[in-house]
Amino acid sequence: MKRCSIIIHSVSGNCYIIGSYLKELMSARNVDARLYRVEDPDLHIWANTQETTNDFYEDILALPIVSTSTLLKSDMVILGSPTRFGNISAEMKTFLDTTLPLSKDKSLETKFFACFTSCSNSTCEGAHTLTAMIYWAQSMGMLHIPFGVHDELDFCDQPVGGIVHLAGKEGAIRPSDRLGKEMEVYADILSAYIQE
Repeated sequence: MKRCSIIIHSVSGNCYIIGSYLKELMSARNVDARLYRVEDPDLHIWANTQETTNDFYEDILALPIVSTSTLLKSDMVILGSPTRFGNISAEMKTFLDTTLPLSKDKSLETKFFACFTSCSNSTCEGAHTLTAMIYWAQSMGMLHIPFGVHDELDFCDQPVGGIVHLAGKEGAIRPSDRLGKEMEVYADILSAYIQE
């Protein structure tokens, strides 16, 4: 069975919710999907000051911490990061910076890649974050699988690069049923590349 590693940084819990649901969807499609987190030494501080973080604090901490060996064992890598000023979070950036040797030896070349984000203000802001993650994947020689355009969905306000969840102020708006349908469509697309 092909392995898909879903690697998240989650503060409010929204990237955790999306990553967990995507893991379920990929597993149901005969993919060995695993959920990991990047290290965040300040998560306990957020949990003490922000209720949305506290909702999923223990669940997030229970996830294994990703390493570069996780990437090497994966057939597909999916990144999920909060949007911070139109870019990935500092914690996700810190992890991606550790992968520089992998770009030099091309050990991730031709692995499949996808991404998602949760942001406060606009789909456009989230699209910038997707672009940052896609740029990392391209620098690794990975093959990006976009969300694309979907006439079969009644309403879709997603950029073609990946999935953007609009969480509002302090991340209080949780992923909805509408996003759930979009996630099912994306899971169908992604799993088709690595199903056995």
